[in-house]
Amino acid sequence: MMITKRSSKGRRTTDQTGAVLRLKRELTLERAKREVLQGVSRIPLEAQSLDRLYDHYLGVILKLTRTKSGSILLLDEVTKNLIIVACKGKASEGRVGKHIPLGGGIAGWVIRTGQSYFTVDSEHDRLIKKEFGRENGVAPQNRLCVPLKIARRVLGVVEVMDRKDRRPFRREDLYLLDALAAQVAAVVENARLFEKYDSKVRKLRTLKEISRLLNSTLDEKEVKRRAMEAATRLMEAEVGSLLLIDDATHELYFEVELGKRGERVKEIRLKIGEGIAGWVAKTGEPVIVADPQKDPRFSRKVDEKSSFVTRNMICVPIKVKDRIIGVLQAINKLGPQPFSKWDLEEFQSLADQVAVAIDNANLYKELQETFFGTAEALADAIEAKDAYTAGHTRRVLAYSIAMGKVLALPPSELNNLKLAALLHDIGKIGIEDSILLKPGKLENAERQRMESHTTIGPKIVDRVKQLRKIVPGIMHHHEEYDGTGYPSGLKGHQIPLIARIIAVADFFDAMTTDRPYRKGRPIQTALEELRKLSGTQFDGKVVEAFIRAYRADEMNETLMARPSTSTA
Repeated sequence: MMITKRSSKGRRTTDQTGAVLRLKRELTLERAKREVLQGVSRIPLEAQSLDRLYDHYLGVILKLTRTKSGSILLLDEVTKNLIIVACKGKASEGRVGKHIPLGGGIAGWVIRTGQSYFTVDSEHDRLIKKEFGRENGVAPQNRLCVPLKIARRVLGVVEVMDRKDRRPFRREDLYLLDALAAQVAAVVENARLFEKYDSKVRKLRTLKEISRLLNSTLDEKEVKRRAMEAATRLMEAEVGSLLLIDDATHELYFEVELGKRGERVKEIRLKIGEGIAGWVAKTGEPVIVADPQKDPRFSRKVDEKSSFVTRNMICVPIKVKDRIIGVLQAINKLGPQPFSKWDLEEFQSLADQVAVAIDNANLYKELQETFFGTAEALADAIEAKDAYTAGHTRRVLAYSIAMGKVLALPPSELNNLKLAALLHDIGKIGIEDSILLKPGKLENAERQRMESHTTIGPKIVDRVKQLRKIVPGIMHHHEEYDGTGYPSGLKGHQIPLIARIIAVADFFDAMTTDRPYRKGRPIQTALEELRKLSGTQFDGKVVEAFIRAYRADEMNETLMARPSTSTA
């Protein structure tokens, strides 16, 4: 009976002790949860980035588990490597941001199984022996490692080691760390989702802005330049490149390359299927390459040519109506995070917009070429009537464009100048051959009739809507700066700039080429005459632009091709 009483009392004592331990553990867990949640409330004040958030929670974990060392490692969705996002304690300096292959160590085991790891005998633990070595600078020690999980999805691991009291870890320590990890995993997942969606919103805004910029011009070169700037900016990369397919050779060539070494790679061509870009062009599949140096598809000749080191890359196809015309690349992601599947979606969206912009620019270019071809045909038709003026229009065009570039005219104005120069004499279609081809001096009535080509021409051109903007250049290219010209007697800056430019080009060509009534004069004589007439017959600024273009050899080829034999 006494034995029975003692046994009953012993059982009651044991039960009470167990209850106390459970209560103590529950209180510890509740305190741990409270500290984690308090940390959450301080995120806006204390954590301006995920990196600081991870560091904050690792500090909470080490405090509550009474350990000196630990780390948080997250699983990268693309590379399947573990990334150290927080690390404290021995040999922790410089380890944050380091990528660790998902090998056979403790963290890898926890990731693969989704189970916690607990050891009390570091000297004989197989995984610890495998993972720790002299090169790590850390002696093997007891260790706790638990998964960061949301539902059944493992985000990463939390591990702690080196208890402050130097005692072995107990099962209660593992329960505590498991509870902390569950709390931290929820916070980290929410923070990561918020950052992703916030980044998504920001990038969508950037894409909208980029779309506006791409669609605000039809200039082919400008579209391609903006595409590269957009690729680099949107992907937050070191450099971006656009490679287009040469239909004649079926090769990829670097159309535009931004960055310090851009000019060197323009000489490089890749066969379809060669390199990462060639693979994307061949398959039509977008790709992220975390380590190009280990990828068999990677072509090293670009890096060798440019002395560039490609650390990572994202590459997507550019398609126009289901036809691949090139690829878009962003190289070397800035910051610690690699390219992600989110980046891939956004980059493909950008490539689709670039494809539309390039297609529109190409169509516009074709229309322009057709338009200019028609204008050239009209100019040739005028010159066909007079052997002496053959080539005059093309020379006036070359001189005018050279001056326009010196005067830094924008592309749209240069196009207007080109058309006006081509058609400046179109009014001569309405002039009788007896006047147009007369070898001697014109009578007053004949001269007035000849001068009427400046009013006949605009009437012809005005019928074409797209040509109305060049009417002033055609009508006023015989106005003089002092107001003594025709047909309107305009003076100074009343004369449209393109008309002032054509006037100088027209005068110079007339002086330096043979005409029925005189021989062409030497170039230097014509230049001296232009200087004399600067400020009276011609705009001094335009004359100076002509002389600068001449000195820079901008007109060399045109001057050499003119029919006059007078060169001195």
